[in-house]
Amino acid sequence: MINTNLPIYEIMIDLDDPNTFVDFNSLVHDPAHEISFETFSNVVRYHFNDDERTVSGVAISADTPIYRRDDSGEYYVVFTKKAIKDIIHDYARNNRFNNVNIEHNSKDLAEGVFMIGSYQVDESKGFTAPERFKDVSDGSWLTTYKFENEELYQRIKSGEVSGFSIEGTFVMDASEFNSDKITFESIIDELIELVDKK
Repeated sequence: MINTNLPIYEIMIDLDDPNTFVDFNSLVHDPAHEISFETFSNVVRYHFNDDERTVSGVAISADTPIYRRDDSGEYYVVFTKKAIKDIIHDYARNNRFNNVNIEHNSKDLAEGVFMIGSYQVDESKGFTAPERFKDVSDGSWLTTYKFENEELYQRIKSGEVSGFSIEGTFVMDASEFNSDKITFESIIDELIELVDKK
């Protein structure tokens, strides 16, 4: 349940600062953006291709509040469309396409897994979301991986691993995220609409 009293902050990387980056896309059971490979509110959020052993899903959902709790308190963070664009740029220029691990464990690397697709939804440029992901927000990052690792592919299909979750070192904007595009009221309205569709 979303706590409307908590602040939302934007997180990003600084392309001019080598100390901020995204270095892995992790296969996790509970992705922070809560978009998994499974069906969500009657909308399929994944794509398995058994013939090619590929998996597609949302790596980062744009403007989606992610709950955080640490020494500074409770709050939400979001990745904007611009922040995601910078992350994709940095990920590519540092050849991190195939950096995949399990549950953010640097000692549990996903061997035999290769990125074969990277796509940012950008409606202003005509890069609309594929039909299967038609309800993802503008600016979201979709990725597709080829699995030569049959054992890991089956773990994903069984639901043991259910989504992507990026990891890295970020900058957090000290001012509250302020945009007409994302408000708690609009989020609540969307959740109500999803419930009504069930």
